[in-house]
Amino acid sequence: MPQPPVTPIISRELVRFIPFAAQRTFRSAALANGGTFVAEFDVSLAVTDPNQFLAGAFPGAANPPVAVGPNLDAAWFSDQAGQVVIEYAIDLSCTYRVVNTTIVVANAFGNYSGTRITGRFVRVTFTNNSGVAAVVEFGVYIRST
Repeated sequence: MPQPPVTPIISRELVRFIPFAAQRTFRSAALANGGTFVAEFDVSLAVTDPNQFLAGAFPGAANPPVAVGPNLDAAWFSDQAGQVVIEYAIDLSCTYRVVNTTIVVANAFGNYSGTRITGRFVRVTFTNNSGVAAVVEFGVYIRST
């Protein structure tokens, strides 16, 4: 075959997309008043050239779990009132900024679905602020599709 080829070569290999999901789930029979559940992820580390990152300290927990986004889902149920807060941080040396705050209604299932993550780090916090202990189920899911 002459080099370069006279006719273009098109790969005939099949490419299969493999979805990715990471999750953090919590359950408490008695989450104390003021108690929190926190799910935090780094959604860029596995898919970005490290030379593009800023240097410095993590915005929250050191070395949070790695996930591949860009979709954020969360679900919760509590028998008492509370709140769910979503925060993003742009990169290392940056601060978490509140994107959304939702009031949790007692005995009502609530969820976010398909929220697009636009920072390197995402943190979702459930807080029981009802004044009494609460039965809480809480999950945060990062999905690639």
